Amino acid sequence: MGTSLTEEHISLLKRNVQAVTICYDSDKAGIEAAFRASKMLTKARFAVRVAIMPDGMDPDDFIKVHGEEKFRNDVIGSSATLMAFKLIYYRRGKNLQNEGDRLQYIEEVLKEISTLDKAVEKDLYLRQLANEFSLSLDALAQQLNQLVQASGQKRQNQPRAESKPISYARKSELKPAYHTAERRMIFHMMRDADVAYKVQEMLAGSTFNIDEHQAIITYLFAYYEKGHDPDPSAFLNYLHDNKLKRVVANIEMMPLNEEISDQELSDYIKQVLNYQKMLKIKEKMAEQKQAERQNDFLRAAAIATEIIQLRKTL
Repeated sequence: MGTSLTEEHISLLKRNVQAVTICYDSDKAGIEAAFRASKMLTKARFAVRVAIMPDGMDPDDFIKVHGEEKFRNDVIGSSATLMAFKLIYYRRGKNLQNEGDRLQYIEEVLKEISTLDKAVEKDLYLRQLANEFSLSLDALAQQLNQLVQASGQKRQNQPRAESKPISYARKSELKPAYHTAERRMIFHMMRDADVAYKVQEMLAGSTFNIDEHQAIITYLFAYYEKGHDPDPSAFLNYLHDNKLKRVVANIEMMPLNEEISDQELSDYIKQVLNYQKMLKIKEKMAEQKQAERQNDFLRAAAIATEIIQLRKTL
């Protein structure tokens, strides 16, 4: 049916299915068509996912080259949630280092989050937005609640339970910088083996701070050593631990650009290593206090010098 979804198509679908996976070409026209189709299907109350084609390919070409089974498994099987697709859609054409583009992106995403029915989904994407841009979760929740209240009267297609405002007054803790840095590196390591081995080299024997993250990259290196090509979906299937699978699935939903610069990678590595240095500094400070309590002031002074040297490396 090309790139045009019509009301007739939707009526036909309604008689047969409740969930739809959209798959268009990967070019600009295809992405725009997927976005328009998703709006029409959502309005018709379908559960919608979006399968994103590899760059430069359309579904017909992929099937001709790789076959229907690989298309079902690799493309349709790795489809993204509608919200994850929208995050990618709104990033297109924006330089998120630019304040104006960044604010526009945040506003567009908040509007989309405000349309979600489930509180858990709202919480997930709100935290994701806060983590990515180091924003206050309370401030984002306040703006989101304003959008929900403003649009509340417009969504009357069918009765729904009243949504309660999201509040983070008691618990608004964001994930620390090193946590986000590790997840972003894993995102790119799953897509590029060269990046994975560069991270390994830059860590120089150090490990990730989060046990699950370290376990994931250990499996990832084993995956590459067996000769597998970079493929997040295939790697997810390679994992057997359900907890690690959930972590990888969450990382896969992060709305990041496919490419990563050397500077970004260096910044992420610095955040990971700085946390380890801070732990070492705290350990040394405890030793210093212990030495002072024991009136061992020479040892306390020596430890103080070590602390100073460690802080210089931050």
